[in-house]
Amino acid sequence: ALVMTMALVACGGDKPTSSTPTTPSNPTQSSKPTEPSQPSQPTEPSKPAEPEKPAEPKIFRRAESTAAGTAYALMSQVESESNLQSLINAKLYQFLPIDGKSVLSPVLAAEAPIDVNGDGKTWNIKMNPNAKWENGEAITAETMEYSLKVALDPKLVMQYAGTVAKGSYITIVGAQDYLEGKTAWENVGIKALDAQTLQIVTAEENTATLVMRNFSSNITAPVYQPLFEKCLSADGLSTTYGATKDNIMSSGPFKLTKWVQGSIREFEKNENYVRADLIKLDGYVQPVVEDANTRLQMFESGELHNVSLTTAALKDYGDDPRVVTVPSKYIRNFDFCGTSTVNPILGNENFRLACYYATDRATIAKLSGDAPATAYISPLAVAFDDGTTFRSLAAKAGYDQLDNYGYDPAKAKAYFDKALQEVGVSKVEVTLLCSQNADHKVISEYIQEDWAKIFGADRFKLNINSQPSATQLAQKRSCKTDPNAYDITISDYTRADSMFDPLKGVMQFKTTYSSPNAPYTDTKIDEMYNAADTAEYRLNLEVRAQAAMEIEKYMIEHATSVPVIYNSTYQMVADDIELALGEYDDQLGWGFAYCDIKQ
Repeated sequence: ALVMTMALVACGGDKPTSSTPTTPSNPTQSSKPTEPSQPSQPTEPSKPAEPEKPAEPKIFRRAESTAAGTAYALMSQVESESNLQSLINAKLYQFLPIDGKSVLSPVLAAEAPIDVNGDGKTWNIKMNPNAKWENGEAITAETMEYSLKVALDPKLVMQYAGTVAKGSYITIVGAQDYLEGKTAWENVGIKALDAQTLQIVTAEENTATLVMRNFSSNITAPVYQPLFEKCLSADGLSTTYGATKDNIMSSGPFKLTKWVQGSIREFEKNENYVRADLIKLDGYVQPVVEDANTRLQMFESGELHNVSLTTAALKDYGDDPRVVTVPSKYIRNFDFCGTSTVNPILGNENFRLACYYATDRATIAKLSGDAPATAYISPLAVAFDDGTTFRSLAAKAGYDQLDNYGYDPAKAKAYFDKALQEVGVSKVEVTLLCSQNADHKVISEYIQEDWAKIFGADRFKLNINSQPSATQLAQKRSCKTDPNAYDITISDYTRADSMFDPLKGVMQFKTTYSSPNAPYTDTKIDEMYNAADTAEYRLNLEVRAQAAMEIEKYMIEHATSVPVIYNSTYQMVADDIELALGEYDDQLGWGFAYCDIKQ
C-alpha cells in the first residue's frame, strides 16, 4: 500500500499552470484602494490520515468429500487426489483461460510440437526456458524424459503406466514393451535431444493437437528426480513419492504447504509457476468434509467458496440463482461380476438384460437430479472438430433412444424367467456393492424395491452393501484376481480422452483393459474396437465415430453392463468469486485456480 501511495504521489504531482495572457492596464483607470485584510480565524488542527488496511490474502476454499492418499498422479485412485494434483502440477500443455476462452496452450513447452519429418510420427517439443520447480530449479527435457521413464518403470507398474504407453491420444514407440520388460529404454520413443528439446516418436500418424492433448494429463506431469529417488524403495518396487507434503515438489500454480491426511490441505501461490501471471489467488485450501450438509452450512457461513448440492438440498435451493447445473463426464452403471462361482446367474446374458429393462431410469434420474442414460459414451464427447457431439450422432442413428429409456417391466420379467430356466434355479439373491455417495444410496434403494416388484419378491432379493468410496473401488478392482469380488456394483466411469475420441469411451469394456470395474469377457467388443483403432483410421473421425456407435449398439443388445444415468452435479459459487471465464467450461471446468476474489 505504501508503494502504491508513493507511486500515486510521483505520478500525480503539481501540474504546470496554463499561462493566460494578461490584459494591459489602462493608465486612465484609477485603481481602487485595497480592502484591509481581516484577521485570520484560528483553524482546527487537521487529523492525521488513517493508514490504509492491507488487503486480505485471497484464499480460495473448496471442500473435498473424500481424503487424498497421494499427490502422485500415476498412483491416483479417487477424484480428490486428481483435484490436489491439478493444483501442483504443470504439464507440457494445458487448457488455460486466454482472452475469455479455454485454450490448449504451451506451458512447460514453449510452443506447439514440431512434426520433424512431415509424417506425423516424430515430434520435437521445445521446452519453455522459464519452466521451473517451486524451488527455482529448471524443468528441462531431461526432466521430462526421466519422469516418463519412471512412469513406465516395469518394476513399479503404477496404476496408469499403461495409459502413458498406449491408450491415451497417442501410442509411443516401444513404451508398452518397456513397461512389460521386453525391451531396453533406448528403444522407446522418448528422448531428450538436449536440455531444451524433447523428442516423441509415435507408432502411428498424429496431429500436433493430439500430441498436445496427450501431454496435458496429470499422469504426464514431471517428477522431481532427487526427491523421487529418495522416495524409491531399495528394491525399486515401490515409492512414497507424493505420499506426504515433504515428498512432493510443485511445478504448478500452487505449492503444498500443509497436508494433514484426512483433514485439510493448504497451498500457497507458486511464484515460480511458468504462468504465474494468470494466478490471482494467494492461496488455496481444501478441507476434507465428508458430510454434505456440513459442507452446505460452511458455504452459507462464508467458510467455503463453492459447494455441490445433494439431491435433497436441491429441493430447497432449486430457485436460487447461484445454482448452476454442471454436466459430468461420468456415467453411472451396474456392473456384474460374471465370473462368480457362487452366483453363476451373474454371468448369464438374459439376467443382465432383465436388469437392463427393469431399470426405471426416468424415475431414478428425477430422484437423483441427473439425466437418464441408456448407453455408454459421455454426452460431453465430441465426435468431430466442428463440435458435433457423439450423442447427437447416436440420436440420429436411433439405437439409444428407447421408449421410456428402456424401462419395460414385461420384457424384464420375460428375460428373468428365461435366465432362471437356463441357470436351473428358482430364485435369486444378490448383493449390490455401492459407495456411500448420496446418489448411490438413491439408486440402490429404489431398485431394491422396484426390481423385487418386477421379478417377484418370492423369487428375487437384492441386498445392499454400502462402503466408503475407496473401499468400494478396491473391492471392484479386485475382480481381476478374485472371481467372487462382488455380485453387482455401481460404477462411475469415463475416460478423459473419449471427450475428443468417442471410440475411447468403450475401451474399458475390452477384455484386456488394465483397470476394469468388472471382469468383461466378450471378445467381440475387442474385435470391433481393434478393427477401428488402427493406423489406417487413426485420424478418420467418421470411421471411429461409426465404430463407436456399432459397439454401443452391440453392448446394449447384450447388456455388457447396465447404464443408469449421465451424472450431473449442481453447484453454487460464492458471490465474491470472479471466474476466469465467467462460467463453467467443459475444458477448463470451473477454473478455480485462475479465479479472483473481489474485495
